[in-house]
Parts: sequence; structure tokens; C-alpha cells
Amino acid sequence: MFVLLPFVSLKRTFLRYYGLIAGRFCLLHPRWKAAFEESFSIQYESIHRLETNKLRNVAKLFAHLLHTDSLPWSCLSVIHLNEDETTSSSRIFLKILVQEMAGAMGIDALVKRFETKDADAMQWYTELLPRNDPRKTRYAINFFTSIGLGPLTDGLREHLKNAPKLIMMQAQAESAKRAQEVDQSDDSSSASSVSSSSSSTMDSSTLSSSDTSRSSISSDYSNSSRNSYTSYSSNESSISYRRRRRRLPNVSSSASISPSSQSSRLSYKSISNDGRLRKKRKSSMEMESRRKRRKSKDRKKRSLSHSSSSSH
Repeated sequence: MFVLLPFVSLKRTFLRYYGLIAGRFCLLHPRWKAAFEESFSIQYESIHRLETNKLRNVAKLFAHLLHTDSLPWSCLSVIHLNEDETTSSSRIFLKILVQEMAGAMGIDALVKRFETKDADAMQWYTELLPRNDPRKTRYAINFFTSIGLGPLTDGLREHLKNAPKLIMMQAQAESAKRAQEVDQSDDSSSASSVSSSSSSTMDSSTLSSSDTSRSSISSDYSNSSRNSYTSYSSNESSISYRRRRRRLPNVSSSASISPSSQSSRLSYKSISNDGRLRKKRKSSMEMESRRKRRKSKDRKKRSLSHSSSSSH
């Protein structure tokens, strides 16, 4: 199988000889049939990689296998005919495939195969002849009419005509189901309300007894808390009084030490003032010495300049 497909694709035209060999392999053993089914899905997914001549030969090979029933038609479930899931190459492949099958079988026989009433067979063509979405249905009708296979679209056209009625029927059925669900929920809620009212009457008596016990407990707790608070406040007042008495001698000692500390601060200020005066005097003396040096230098320069002018 993996050798047969490259030979078929490399030829300039399709040779029926290769189709007969492939059909013979499929009828010999089920494993060859399964292998060709797998190769059909692989070739369809990667059909955009093939050239036009190779694509045509591969499509004619699988068309031969399908119209001779060497390959089951369940492999057509791979094809999703709509604008979003097809490419130009996949549409060319499908066109050649269906045209070859119609030419070999006849258009009437092909229509009967596609318009079957078998539930299993109808599932194979749900995406090739889509009826679940009006947009996809219109696209399939336009595709088959453009390639000259309009009779395949008769069932799709009838479905489009009856689609609004079917949609209305589905909407009515859904609304009826929702109404039934709402009625059931209302019944269940009424039953639950009756049961809750009976349980509330039973609980009211127990709650009244529990409230009396809770009030007695709370009164006892409040009395005990007040006693504890008064004892705690008395203890705190005694402790604060003791602390104040302990701090009194410290205050007197600080008052006795304060004159010496003030004298030390005054002496430190006088020393700092003397230092600042000395620094100012030194800086003034240095400035005067610098001025004298500059004046002496200027005098020497002037004397040198006069001597040089007199010599000339």
C-alpha cells in the first residue's frame, strides 16, 4: 500500500491497473482494507502538499476503490464540507472523487447511496452533506451544483425549505420541557415549605427554653465580670501610688544636682567662645601677612621693570 500510492501519484495519468491491484488487496484480507482506510484519512489531511497531477491520480484511485465497494464508505466521514474546514486542494480532491464515482456508478445510483435511510450510513455523510447548520447546507448545495452534480442536493434543498418549521417545533418542545421543569420545581418548593413550617413550630419551644437558660448564664457572668473589674481597678490604683512614691526621691536628687550641671554648661560655653576668638585672631594675622607679601612682590616687579627700561 505504501509502495502503491507513490507509483500512482508519479504517473502522468491514472492507470486502472493500479486500482484493480488495490481493490484485490482490500478483498484479500481485512488488514489491507483497514490500511487503505487509514491512508485515505492521511492523504485527505495532507492533500494540500500534493501537486495537481498527483492529487488527481490519488483521488481517482480512491474513487475506484469506493465505487467497486472494495473500500467501505465510512471513510467519507473524514470529509467536512464547509467554508471553514476546507481548502482549495481539498475541494479539488472532493470534486474529482465524486465526479469519478458518479461517472462509474451513474448519478441515480450515487444519489440512492447518499440518500439512504440506514442510520449507520447516514452518520457517515453528516459532514459531507451537512444538515445541522443552514450556512453549511447552503455551502454544500452551491459546491455540488457548481461541479455539475445538482441532483445530490435535492434532499438538502428540501431540508432548507422545512428548516424554519423544524426550528419552530424544536423551540416549542424545549419550551414545554422548561414549563414542566418549572412546575416540578414549584411542587417541590411548596412541599419543602410545609415541612419547614412544621419543623419551625417544633423548634420554637426548644429555643424559648434555651433563651431563658442563656439569660441566667449571662446575668451571672456580668456580675462576676463587674466584681473582677472592681478588684482589678483597686489593684491598679495601689500599684500606681507605690510607683509615684518611689519616684519622689529621684526628683529631689535631680533638683540637687542641677546647679552643678548649670555651672559646667556655662564653663563649657565660655571655653568655646575663647577658642572661636583665638581662631578669628589667627585668621586675621594670616591675612595681613599675605597682604604684606603680595605688596613686597609687587614692588620688586616694578623695580625690575624700571631697571630694564632704563638700560634700553
